[in-house]
Amino acid sequence: MANTAEHSRVGIMDIGSNSIRLVIYENGGGMGYKVLKECRESARLSAIVTPEGEMPLESLRFIAPVLRQFAEVSRAYEVSEIRAVATAAIRNATNGEQVIQYLNEQTGLDIDLLPGEMEGHYGFIGVVNRIDIRDGYIIDIGGGSTEITLFRDRTRISSVSFPFGAVNMNVRFGKQEDGRWDEKAVSELEQLVLKAAEKHQWIRSNPGLPLVGLGGTIRAVGKMHQRKRKYSMEQIHQYTLQSEDADYYYQQLPSMTNEERKRIAGLSKNRTDIIVPGMIILRTLFGYMQCDHYLISGTGLRDGLFFEWERGREHAVLEDVLEYELESVLDLEPLPRQRHLRQVAQLSVQLYESLGEGMEDRWNMKLLRTAAMLHQIGMKVGYHDYEEHTRYLLTTRALAGLNHRETVLVAFIAIFGSKGKIKKRRISVEYADILHPKDEERIRRLGALLQLAAAMDASETQPVESLLAVRKGRDFELTIHCRTEASMEVAEITEAVKDLEKEWDVRVRLVVHTVSTS
Repeated sequence: MANTAEHSRVGIMDIGSNSIRLVIYENGGGMGYKVLKECRESARLSAIVTPEGEMPLESLRFIAPVLRQFAEVSRAYEVSEIRAVATAAIRNATNGEQVIQYLNEQTGLDIDLLPGEMEGHYGFIGVVNRIDIRDGYIIDIGGGSTEITLFRDRTRISSVSFPFGAVNMNVRFGKQEDGRWDEKAVSELEQLVLKAAEKHQWIRSNPGLPLVGLGGTIRAVGKMHQRKRKYSMEQIHQYTLQSEDADYYYQQLPSMTNEERKRIAGLSKNRTDIIVPGMIILRTLFGYMQCDHYLISGTGLRDGLFFEWERGREHAVLEDVLEYELESVLDLEPLPRQRHLRQVAQLSVQLYESLGEGMEDRWNMKLLRTAAMLHQIGMKVGYHDYEEHTRYLLTTRALAGLNHRETVLVAFIAIFGSKGKIKKRRISVEYADILHPKDEERIRRLGALLQLAAAMDASETQPVESLLAVRKGRDFELTIHCRTEASMEVAEITEAVKDLEKEWDVRVRLVVHTVSTS
């Protein structure tokens, strides 16, 4: 059942092979949600498994205190439920059920031992609910397992879990003390991976699809690549890698020592040893599946568990990722601002439709409407200079449903009217590695429309009852009917029209009808 209680909270615990994590989510009762707290502790459970496949209970004594404290954190946040799951390391241990029983007794939790296919299923939900993508493969390389999922038309087709991951393969093949891998070790791991993949025909049945990666390995590769090319954005979610980008690290990392890897910008020091087997698994499967490119997801298993808790199993997959994201943001705003933002979005789209732009109408309207709904998000930080806060928030947070180029465009469209500051910036220079040649013009034109739409609701009381906009060549007739005197709106509309004329090369004939109280 979906949880629809107002402001209910859930704590999701993930006892993984490499780390143990807790995320506390709050459901706003509508479409909104937010993350309140995240905790992480290193575990490397795969490394304590004996050659016989057993996980000694005495080796788990350091885990129980972590789980108990995570439960205490959850109670402090007054969660209505704790959902705790264990994945590959415990699942693949010969005494996995005994381990779960031991941890439950020591912590008072009710830990689920998650089957491999369900781990892939929840990872799929976490991916497609935060990325607007219809078809692809998903790879989740953990410490003790690797899950592969095929999805078409946002529906999961097949999933499989393999018992090899970055930690247990490092234990098995990473024999040299300094961390180097020789060609023999690399080849042996590749053959192990290929032999497992060849047993599942569907893994190679859809060449040319993107490979969406989750987990620490691909995020580490993405961060290294971003630092190497001095990427202009900080976020990793929806970052794209080409095959040659990953091949570079596949060729460079194995022959390096752990000390040498520590000096690589973007690579966490606690991953310098396990990045090599993770990279080999990633690159081997990418080539075998004949994928087109890599796409990094910052969300996965825990997010999938949350969406199922919030929306129920039958409705866990969202139909419209961006719309859900926008509603989530609006749900956190006071009601007067929600009404204002919806009004501005509606007026913006109406103005754009009346100007007419041909083939790019749908995409531009998506950018414009998104910017309109988010242009005051910086007020969460502070009212004064909120436009700069808006720019920062939009360019540094992962916005579901938008790629990096769209995110930058939306951020600067949103702040176009910020006291002229944006008009003096060379955005195409700041984000030359992301934007296309005509994107600065796109920002200015759509920003001018948003500025005018916002001016029509300057008081945030929705005085505009109707808007008639007609373009005839360079002439743009704009007739506005207001239900009040709308003195704030009339003044700001007059100023905003000047930018519209400049950016769109039109002559505006403005008529504003207001209600007089005299």
